[in-house]
Amino acid sequence: MMEVWDFKKGWGGIILRNDRGHLVDGRRFRISSSSAFLAEASVLREACLFAKALNLSSVCVENDNAQLISLCVSELVPPWKALAIISDIRLLASNLRLSFCWTSREGNEAAHWIASSQASSLGLNWVASPPAVLLSILCNDASLYQ
Repeated sequence: MMEVWDFKKGWGGIILRNDRGHLVDGRRFRISSSSAFLAEASVLREACLFAKALNLSSVCVENDNAQLISLCVSELVPPWKALAIISDIRLLASNLRLSFCWTSREGNEAAHWIASSQASSLGLNWVASPPAVLLSILCNDASLYQ
C-alpha cells in the first residue's frame, strides 16, 4: 500500500541573534511539507545548516515546539516520518556543538514574522535595514533576553 502525502507550501524563517538578542543575520525561504511538525523540523534543520554555513559552533538553537526540541536533545526514536530530519539535526548538533532550547512563542516572534505572509515584501537587504515592524518585534524579543 502506498501512502499519498498532501504537501503544503509555505515559508520558513531563521533569525540569528547575539547573546543580547540583537539581530546578526537571518534567512527567509520556501518550504514544502506534509505536516506542521515536519515543516518546523525542516526549519530547525535549516537553522543548523545556516550555523554550519556561517562556520559557527556552540550556538543555542531556539524553537517554540517542545516536542521537537525534546526529540533533538534525546535518544528517543522519532516518528518514522521525521526520522531523517531529526537524524540530520542530531548529527549537525554533534559536529557543531549546537545546543537546543525551548523558548516561548513570545520570545520567538521575529522568526515567526519572517516566515509569515506579512514579510512577503522584504527586500534582499532586510537584515542590514530591517523594516520598522520587524525592528519593533526584534526589540520586544530582545527585551526578553535582559
